[in-house]
Amino acid sequence: MQEIGANNEATAARTPFPRMVLAPPWRWAFTLFLGYRVLWSFWAAWVSSVYPFTPVEQIVPVWPISASFGVWLERLLLWPVARYDVFWNIGIAEYGYAYKIGSTAFHPLYPLLIGVLGRAFGGDYLLAGWLIAQVCCVAMLALLYKLVLLDYDQGVARRTTLFLIGSPLGFVLLIPYAESLLLLCIVGALYAARLRRWWLAGLLGAGAALTKQPGVVVLLPLAWEVWRVHRDDMRARRFRSLLGPLLGLLLVPLGLLAYLIYRAMLGDAEFSWSNPSTVIWALLVTPSYDRVWDHHFSFPWVGLQIAIDRLRTAPFFYLILNMFVMLIMAVIICYSALRQRGSYVLYSLCLLIMNLAIVYPLIPYISVIRRFLIIFPLFIQLALWGRSPRLCMLILFCNTLLWVYISEAYVRFAYIP
Repeated sequence: MQEIGANNEATAARTPFPRMVLAPPWRWAFTLFLGYRVLWSFWAAWVSSVYPFTPVEQIVPVWPISASFGVWLERLLLWPVARYDVFWNIGIAEYGYAYKIGSTAFHPLYPLLIGVLGRAFGGDYLLAGWLIAQVCCVAMLALLYKLVLLDYDQGVARRTTLFLIGSPLGFVLLIPYAESLLLLCIVGALYAARLRRWWLAGLLGAGAALTKQPGVVVLLPLAWEVWRVHRDDMRARRFRSLLGPLLGLLLVPLGLLAYLIYRAMLGDAEFSWSNPSTVIWALLVTPSYDRVWDHHFSFPWVGLQIAIDRLRTAPFFYLILNMFVMLIMAVIICYSALRQRGSYVLYSLCLLIMNLAIVYPLIPYISVIRRFLIIFPLFIQLALWGRSPRLCMLILFCNTLLWVYISEAYVRFAYIP
């Protein structure tokens, strides 16, 4: 296994980044994307026809086609996915951070891209956000395939991407949420680091930090990759040879710091340079967001205690569902931490702790499954188990059941992913 990974990594290091002519990863990515794209489009359209959320969904039927073809396509592809964070991303793209109190909780890169493309489309920001998500999803799947291929065979690479997009919250990668862009930046940064393209890795890491809060965590696995090269390569043990990689990786925290400074200019940052802990909290949570939703960071056991108290006093099904799926994912992450590459272990464990440290007293563990979605090494572990045909079918079956149930609840505005 190590020989396969070493040979694949050496081959990739001689390959420009990325090359679209490397057909298998891109063919597989397009196949997966198109399959789930078609399935998700018709499923969401059907659910929205049974449970229409907006007046336009009530007026325009999915079938028979009674409107113009363009309006019908919007009814099929766009309207059923306009829920929850989609409104925030579109609103910020159109109006900036003056959209609503708490808007600064959404990092700027994705709304910025939506704004640029939306204005090019004559103000159709929903279409712009949808198109960006589709492109990022395909590119992310292809790069993840190539990243996994550096250590494993094609079967593992295929199952990893399949289990990711087919996971209970995999449909989030197909709607105007920031996760597809975030994962593209993270996976791209790690792939660039494996090719020793440190400045590109730093640039993509900065993109991740500017997309969502967890994006800055990619700095740790990137630093591990630099250390590994420094340890294994005698020529890299000179400090001058380390200067370039370290400066490249410095782009990651600088990206998040730039957003913090911008928020401070908007009056939405509370910190003191004399107290470093306040700077850390200011990077993670905006004061306006904390005041509006009481959403803050604390020790992992604080959120767990709140969830247990809620289960005792006023339990509700979605809390049970979120905690059940979260527990399974956490166990897989801890199991894989003893078996995977060091950079992946750092990435997974840091995000695990960060996700569990998010405290939301009103709805405990809200969106926790979506936060676990970006921990891609857990899908690599599932792919390794999936070498057994029976286990592979079992994983797909369980994923599909949860995918159908949660996606249906999302479309009818009954589940916050």
